[in-house]
Amino acid sequence: MNTMFEDRLLNELKGEVALRAAEDGPVPSTARRVVTPGRVGIALATCGVAAAAVVAMPGAGTTPAYAVEKNSDGTVTLKLDDIVLSGPEQQDLVRKLEEAGVNTQVNQVPSKMRCAVPEAQLLAQIVGIDPAAVDEPAGPPTEKAKKWKKTLKQGDTLRIDNYAAEGASPAGFAYSLFKGKISPCKLEPNT
Repeated sequence: MNTMFEDRLLNELKGEVALRAAEDGPVPSTARRVVTPGRVGIALATCGVAAAAVVAMPGAGTTPAYAVEKNSDGTVTLKLDDIVLSGPEQQDLVRKLEEAGVNTQVNQVPSKMRCAVPEAQLLAQIVGIDPAAVDEPAGPPTEKAKKWKKTLKQGDTLRIDNYAAEGASPAGFAYSLFKGKISPCKLEPNT
């Protein structure tokens, strides 16, 4: 539709140019610059916006630190390739697990406290320290500490406890898998 309009406009302009040329005589030709400062500025601004968009997209081009897979037998496989997850990553993991039928619980545990162990059967647990909270890491985490793969049944619970830092003690976390649904975190002193 625009093409037809543009073609008509072009034809009318050609007609106007021809009429003026007949009235005024020949028009001197002027060389037109293809690259102008305005065009360069627009191109640079467009590139800057595109670069900012790529930088602003978190996770663009990276693989997730975890995977949640529903298996044909009704179980759910949780695979953590990196056990240190950010708040948004934890929220996304929780959403995916709940969609797959696994209960979840995320607790922000104050310093010098811990969540009491619930009555439910503990199936597996991994604990760690957030490397970002440590000034001088003791060394690279072992493969066992970096990766974690567990299979759960629908209705089981993953509890994530995020521990606050206390003085020289770094922030820590614990991922715990329980059989069935568990009660909410009951804080108790960490002695």
